[in-house]
Amino acid sequence: MGLGLDQPWRIKSLELEGAENNSKGILHIHIDYEKGSKFLYEGESYSVYDHQERIWQHLNFFDHKCYLHAKVPRVKTKDGKVKLVSVPWAQKGSSFSLRFEQDVLDLIKGGMTATAVGKRYQIGGKRVFRIVRRYVSYALATQDLEQVKELSVDETSTRKGHNYLTVMTDRERKKVVGLAAGKDKEAFAHSLIDMEVRGADREKVRTMTMDMSRSYISASEEMMPQAAVVFDRFHLAKKINEAVDKIRRQDQREYSELKKSRYLWLRNNENLNSEQREHLQYLQDSFKNIGTAYQLKEQFRAVMNDAHSNKRLKPLNDWIKIAWDSGLKPMMDFVNMLHRHWYGIKSYFKKLATNAFAERVNLKIQEIKRLARGYGNITNFMIMIYFHLGGLDLKPTKFD
Repeated sequence: MGLGLDQPWRIKSLELEGAENNSKGILHIHIDYEKGSKFLYEGESYSVYDHQERIWQHLNFFDHKCYLHAKVPRVKTKDGKVKLVSVPWAQKGSSFSLRFEQDVLDLIKGGMTATAVGKRYQIGGKRVFRIVRRYVSYALATQDLEQVKELSVDETSTRKGHNYLTVMTDRERKKVVGLAAGKDKEAFAHSLIDMEVRGADREKVRTMTMDMSRSYISASEEMMPQAAVVFDRFHLAKKINEAVDKIRRQDQREYSELKKSRYLWLRNNENLNSEQREHLQYLQDSFKNIGTAYQLKEQFRAVMNDAHSNKRLKPLNDWIKIAWDSGLKPMMDFVNMLHRHWYGIKSYFKKLATNAFAERVNLKIQEIKRLARGYGNITNFMIMIYFHLGGLDLKPTKFD
């Protein structure tokens, strides 16, 4: 019952090796079948031709390692070829039992690395990763995607420096649906292909949220002209923060009181305590340029928040006039950027779609990378992203 054996399979014998004096040993479970049994191969029933001896590592029995042993029947098919039959407790070609593999997947899902799982079972981390890769690859090849209507694209770093992945996520179903190395137009195209080979149709995508990457904008317009491009409001918030910080640094060269104040200007006002607010108000009243920039930043955030209730562009147009009239060059540059990308900003007010989930995915991807202390092989990194964030069903059912 523990192994889930059915006829004609049965346990022939048990042997606990090297467990004297309470030391850790090895449990050997020998499996056999009833004489005269026939076995199925590709839907046909055959008598046994000969055997192949096989061993599988199974879940530990308390502190003892455990191995399954069996003489697996081979049959001669109608075309005269000799084939090994499938056994119910393991995948074809695997040296581990299904339940062992299930535990490996569960441990990694819970946050352990392949190396840590390998130490637990006294096997190499590479062997553990091969289990993960096999299940992820099979799931990607056999589990169709639902139609993706709300798509996001973002980039994430694979290692320190200039190595990137393009990541596409389904905002409705909260999962990664496409991955490719790089962050250019070609990477965008390969991510779309990743999505389409699993059954989703790019022409069904209604909105595409992204930052203002020229490569992604160009690729989206060329490859998915029917999808409304929506520029992420959080990316806009990052850009206006950069404008505020430029003004702070300019003023700081002249006014030493502004040193070590960066945190105050970039945090949202409601996230500051009373003492910080009081100090910020003093700086705002004392230094006109940075004070004006901060006020514009907070007004812009209020306009974007208000879009959720009224969806009107007039407040944003009014803000643009005020920001331009400030005469602050970084703010005027920000206004020019808004004009250049107006179509995608206007779409935000209609669709209210953001890249928020894609940003959360990015954080989780960085955590996956941190736990493994990086991935030298980008394919392995992509496998782990799909494992944790692809919404795949990875229960070890037979797939040979």
